[in-house]
Amino acid sequence: MESLAKCARLALFGAVLAATPILTSNAFAEAFTQPASGPAIHGFWLTADHPDVAVSAGKTVSIPLSLLNALDQPVRTKLDVKGLPDGWTYSIKAGGSEVASAMPLPNEIDNLTLMVVPPKDAKKQVYDFEVDAVANGDQFKLPLSVAIADIPLGDTTLVPELPALHGTVNTSFEYKMKLTNGSNHDILFNLGADAPDGFNATFKKGYGTEEITGIPVKAGATESVSMTIKLNHNVSEGDYPIEISAVAGPDDPAAKAKVSLKVSGSPRLALSGPNERLSGQATAGTETTFPFVLVNNGTAAASKVKLSATSPSDWKVSFDPKELDKLEAGKTQNVNVKIQPSSKAIAGDYMVQIRANGDDGVSKEVDYRVTVETSTMWGIIGVAIIAIAVIVLLGAIFRYGRR
Repeated sequence: MESLAKCARLALFGAVLAATPILTSNAFAEAFTQPASGPAIHGFWLTADHPDVAVSAGKTVSIPLSLLNALDQPVRTKLDVKGLPDGWTYSIKAGGSEVASAMPLPNEIDNLTLMVVPPKDAKKQVYDFEVDAVANGDQFKLPLSVAIADIPLGDTTLVPELPALHGTVNTSFEYKMKLTNGSNHDILFNLGADAPDGFNATFKKGYGTEEITGIPVKAGATESVSMTIKLNHNVSEGDYPIEISAVAGPDDPAAKAKVSLKVSGSPRLALSGPNERLSGQATAGTETTFPFVLVNNGTAAASKVKLSATSPSDWKVSFDPKELDKLEAGKTQNVNVKIQPSSKAIAGDYMVQIRANGDDGVSKEVDYRVTVETSTMWGIIGVAIIAIAVIVLLGAIFRYGRR
């Protein structure tokens, strides 16, 4: 009776091998439901979505396998591949890890992937082999075949959405692209950009925030990639070509894309105090002139540059000139900054913030430290008051001291 039951299980398994799998899924293990009508499914078997595949010599072929357990208990199943010619290699993977056995739970499917790699010199013919599954003392065989042929490949492309961008050295340029793997196997592409000096390129996947240097793309699939370029401030205005590449191994297809970047000049202001110092001395209540220097170190003229200041209460700050219609790139302008501390200011250090702002958004500000000294006139007045007090005191002593 036990032998008869074993034969029945083998017969059921053999009948299912040639059929389409009962259920397929991308999950590692997935439950399935019994049919609503008819006899309940009972048994344990291994199937392949596509038992006969074709591949180019030297290329990896992936064959999805489904291990279904329609029994009442978990079944530990040992897996092995037999019949592959010499020089061929294989691995069985589940969830990204290489496995030698599986144990699907009752009414669940384990989805496995058989990776087969024929040698580069494999002849163009059909090769038959099998996957052996041993469970509960029973051995099941899943026949498979791989045909070595010249497989026409699709195009591996890198296509930018907007290949031409325009901005200044302060702009962050972002190119969004679609990378398509037209081969019949998965590829890890390394990303790079051939750009001029002063161009800093970084890559990200899709809408992600993490920087990457490479991206895996499945066979026939497409992934979104973005490249961000930031410029050094010394980049001159002009049109710049950039070549973006996605490459892998020497035998793998590569993709390249050409984009362009137009850089417009931009102003950059610098502001320095007398003798390139940002400190000076002034007297309370007295106006002192400090010769400042305003420089445009950018690559374009700065328009409508206005000078302003933030100072302590009751202080007066004025500029000569107060506004410049235009400051050309590389040019220098002398600016007299007149600072008058409050007449009530006590001796000490004070901070005056001086700013230069242009209509094109360019700006520069510096903090200028002013050391305030009290007026000598107040010192003279103080001495005079003391002298008068001494004279009055001495007069009182002489007058009343005789009595």
